[in-house]
Amino acid sequence: MKKETQGIRQKELIRLVAELYKLDPNVQQYLSVKFLGEETIHDLYESTKKEIEDEFFPNKGFGKMRLAKAKTAITNFKKLTNDHLRTVDLMLTYVEVGTEFTNTYGDIDEKFYSSMYSMYDKVVTECEKDEELFKEFGDRLYSVVIESDGIGWGYHDGLADLYYSISWVE
Repeated sequence: MKKETQGIRQKELIRLVAELYKLDPNVQQYLSVKFLGEETIHDLYESTKKEIEDEFFPNKGFGKMRLAKAKTAITNFKKLTNDHLRTVDLMLTYVEVGTEFTNTYGDIDEKFYSSMYSMYDKVVTECEKDEELFKEFGDRLYSVVIESDGIGWGYHDGLADLYYSISWVE
């Protein structure tokens, strides 16, 4: 691709980038983050957080609980922005709203709890690597453990074990 684009004049290259921008929303987000910076990253973070929350608690109707869609939103945010702090925040948001969902509507299934547990484990792993990250998210991590009390499938016990495995926990 580099070889092919080296011969293109600047005007043609600008036109090509503009066409790509109009063609695909992912390209729009990528280019906006690349050229517009922090404000765009913040807006993308807020829309991704809303997308995750809407899978469980939309403004209208019932949550569709499409776990794969919520996780894909997190992955896309990470790829587009490389913003580690906000990515971990979104991962924890996923677990928080998932836990709230099961507390609101009752027991789900093993696949659901495995997904929540796995994401919580990823957040714990990131916090174990970085004490500052733990300071940022420690209270929320503990809150999820408390909120999960009484939830079946070993979910609460698993989260508690993960939380207390963090070396920064006193």
